[in-house]
Amino acid sequence: MKIKALLLAASLTLVSFSAIAETVNINKANAAALQHYLVGVGEKKSQSIVKYRKEHKKFTKIDQIKEVKGIGDAIFKKIKSSLSLTKGVTSAPEKITKKKATTKKTKATKNKTKK
Repeated sequence: MKIKALLLAASLTLVSFSAIAETVNINKANAAALQHYLVGVGEKKSQSIVKYRKEHKKFTKIDQIKEVKGIGDAIFKKIKSSLSLTKGVTSAPEKITKKKATTKKTKATKNKTKK
Protein backbone atom coordinates (compact mmCIF):
# COMPACT_ATOMS: atom_id res chain seq x y z
CA MET A 1 0.00 0.00 0.00
CA LYS A 2 2.84 2.40 0.86
CA ILE A 3 4.53 1.71 -2.47
CA LYS A 4 1.38 2.70 -4.36
CA ALA A 5 1.21 5.95 -2.42
CA LEU A 6 4.87 6.71 -3.17
CA LEU A 7 4.40 5.96 -6.86
CA LEU A 8 1.35 8.19 -6.99
CA ALA A 9 3.21 11.01 -5.25
CA ALA A 10 6.18 10.64 -7.59
CA SER A 11 4.01 10.68 -10.69
CA LEU A 12 2.12 13.76 -9.49
CA THR A 13 5.42 15.51 -8.86
CA LEU A 14 6.61 14.75 -12.39
CA VAL A 15 3.34 15.98 -13.85
CA SER A 16 3.60 19.26 -11.94
CA PHE A 17 7.17 19.84 -13.14
CA SER A 18 6.27 19.16 -16.76
CA ALA A 19 3.39 21.63 -16.53
CA ILE A 20 5.80 24.34 -15.38
CA ALA A 21 8.39 23.71 -18.11
CA GLU A 22 8.23 26.03 -21.10
CA THR A 23 9.33 25.44 -24.64
CA VAL A 24 11.75 28.11 -25.80
CA ASN A 25 12.05 29.23 -29.42
CA ILE A 26 15.83 29.37 -29.84
CA ASN A 27 15.52 31.24 -33.14
CA LYS A 28 13.59 34.14 -31.64
CA ALA A 29 14.06 34.14 -27.85
CA ASN A 30 15.92 37.01 -26.28
CA ALA A 31 18.77 36.45 -23.82
CA ALA A 32 16.50 37.03 -20.81
CA ALA A 33 14.12 34.27 -21.92
CA LEU A 34 16.94 31.83 -22.59
CA GLN A 35 18.41 32.52 -19.16
CA HIS A 36 15.04 32.34 -17.39
CA TYR A 37 13.69 29.13 -18.90
CA LEU A 38 16.75 26.99 -19.66
CA VAL A 39 18.39 25.07 -16.81
CA GLY A 40 22.12 25.69 -16.64
CA VAL A 41 22.02 28.68 -18.99
CA GLY A 42 23.04 31.88 -17.28
CA GLU A 43 23.65 35.39 -18.51
CA LYS A 44 26.86 34.70 -20.45
CA LYS A 45 25.58 31.54 -22.16
CA SER A 46 22.28 33.17 -23.09
CA GLN A 47 24.12 36.11 -24.62
CA SER A 48 26.40 33.69 -26.48
CA ILE A 49 23.35 31.93 -27.95
CA VAL A 50 21.91 35.23 -29.20
CA LYS A 51 25.32 36.27 -30.59
CA TYR A 52 25.74 32.93 -32.37
CA ARG A 53 22.26 33.24 -33.86
CA LYS A 54 23.01 36.75 -35.17
CA GLU A 55 26.25 35.58 -36.77
CA HIS A 56 24.88 32.33 -38.28
CA LYS A 57 21.24 33.27 -38.98
CA LYS A 58 18.77 30.66 -37.75
CA PHE A 59 19.40 27.40 -36.00
CA THR A 60 18.37 24.67 -38.44
CA LYS A 61 18.68 21.75 -35.98
CA ILE A 62 18.20 21.68 -32.21
CA ASP A 63 21.58 20.04 -31.56
CA GLN A 64 23.28 22.90 -33.43
CA ILE A 65 23.06 24.83 -30.15
CA LYS A 66 26.02 22.74 -28.96
CA GLU A 67 28.18 24.81 -31.31
CA VAL A 68 27.64 27.79 -28.99
CA LYS A 69 30.52 28.34 -26.59
CA GLY A 70 29.59 26.96 -23.17
CA ILE A 71 26.84 24.62 -24.35
CA GLY A 72 28.20 21.10 -24.14
CA ASP A 73 26.61 17.67 -24.04
CA ALA A 74 25.70 17.90 -20.33
CA ILE A 75 23.79 21.17 -20.64
CA PHE A 76 22.29 20.08 -23.94
CA LYS A 77 20.82 16.99 -22.26
CA LYS A 78 19.22 19.23 -19.61
CA ILE A 79 17.67 21.70 -22.06
CA LYS A 80 16.98 19.57 -25.14
CA SER A 81 13.33 18.90 -24.26
CA SER A 82 12.71 22.64 -23.75
CA LEU A 83 14.03 23.75 -27.15
CA SER A 84 12.15 24.41 -30.38
CA LEU A 85 13.12 25.95 -33.69
CA THR A 86 9.66 27.38 -34.41
CA LYS A 87 7.47 27.40 -31.28
CA GLY A 88 7.72 28.56 -27.73
CA VAL A 89 8.38 31.60 -25.61
CA THR A 90 10.56 34.40 -26.86
CA SER A 91 10.79 36.63 -23.80
CA ALA A 92 10.99 36.22 -20.05
CA PRO A 93 8.07 37.19 -17.85
CA GLU A 94 8.10 40.74 -16.59
CA LYS A 95 9.50 41.17 -13.13
CA ILE A 96 6.92 41.64 -10.45
CA THR A 97 7.47 45.04 -8.96
CA LYS A 98 6.94 45.47 -5.27
CA LYS A 99 4.58 48.17 -4.17
CA LYS A 100 6.27 51.04 -2.42
CA ALA A 101 5.84 50.81 1.29
CA THR A 102 3.60 53.50 2.65
CA THR A 103 5.29 55.73 5.12
CA LYS A 104 4.03 55.48 8.65
CA LYS A 105 3.65 58.55 10.73
CA THR A 106 5.90 58.64 13.74
CA LYS A 107 4.54 59.40 17.20
CA ALA A 108 6.00 62.89 17.00
CA THR A 109 4.23 63.57 13.71
CA LYS A 110 0.96 62.15 15.03
CA ASN A 111 1.17 64.31 18.17
CA LYS A 112 1.80 67.45 16.10
CA THR A 113 -1.24 66.83 13.90
CA LYS A 114 -3.51 66.24 16.92
CA LYS A 115 -2.75 69.66 18.46
